[in-house]
Amino acid sequence: MRLATLILVFLTVSACVSTRKKGEASRFSKAYHNVTGKYNGFFNANILLQESIDKLNAQHRDNYNKLLDVYPYLAVDNPKAVSPDLDKAIEKVAVVATVHRVGHWTDDSYLLLGRAQFLKQDFESAEETFGFLTEEYNPSNIKAKDP
Repeated sequence: MRLATLILVFLTVSACVSTRKKGEASRFSKAYHNVTGKYNGFFNANILLQESIDKLNAQHRDNYNKLLDVYPYLAVDNPKAVSPDLDKAIEKVAVVATVHRVGHWTDDSYLLLGRAQFLKQDFESAEETFGFLTEEYNPSNIKAKDP
């Protein structure tokens, strides 16, 4: 009985093994990276970004004698007030983009990274990030990799 159970377990495990190309992730691995990338890094970074925008909007006061700003969070006097929160958001999406590259949240993480850099008014880094994003994840680009 014990030998039959052992053989049955061995056959079941060996039947579940699939052949994959080198560097290709399994379905379980992809599901793991999708869940942890979305709910650990991306979700928390998105909340930090939204809170930063809300703080910047609260700092802004409209002057009705001048043209009103379309994006009031860009016209504040002290954009560095939310810099620590944006730095945390940048760290979180950087982890998603590097560690959980297999998941489907890598391109969204680069977009959020660029938005956070733009909000910090680090325009050159934001431009580089958006340029990389459009180059790497452009669907019409033949060289584009499937994330």
